[in-house]
Amino acid sequence: MQYLLDTNIYINFYDRAYRFEYFPSFWDAFEKVLNRCVVLPKVVVNETNKSDEFKTWLETNFNGEHLNHIDYAKEWGEVIQHIALHPCYNDKALIGPKSWSHEKIADGWLIAIAKKEGFTIVTDEYGNTDLNAKNPSGAVKIPDIARDLGIRCITMNEFFKEIGFKL
Repeated sequence: MQYLLDTNIYINFYDRAYRFEYFPSFWDAFEKVLNRCVVLPKVVVNETNKSDEFKTWLETNFNGEHLNHIDYAKEWGEVIQHIALHPCYNDKALIGPKSWSHEKIADGWLIAIAKKEGFTIVTDEYGNTDLNAKNPSGAVKIPDIARDLGIRCITMNEFFKEIGFKL
């Protein structure tokens, strides 16, 4: 099983839950997980590089190659088209500053890659429980689009359970 971790997972790790200075054992253990079952697209690396400490850690500890998300441009276009035609999303979903139509936003790329490769997405985003055509949303969420397109999407704790991650 291969996993794509949403940028929010990495940010939660290094900035909120498992800061480097307090949880070195987490980072030692996570290195093994990262190199065993996580696929790391370049677009996610670019989004997570707001922390120099994490950037350095990643450069030192990730042994694989970063997946070139641009190789999935066709699938990404299909994801964007899905959102554009979806009655539950308004124009802001594609033209807002954090919309998936921006090439540097990882969410749409994660969906595209997972759809083509059969990977599971790990995110701490929650789906929009009020998503409806009568009141279209400008905020697209990974779990909603993953569900629409038949992509498996789980939370961080579900990921930890599946891979048997314990400290």
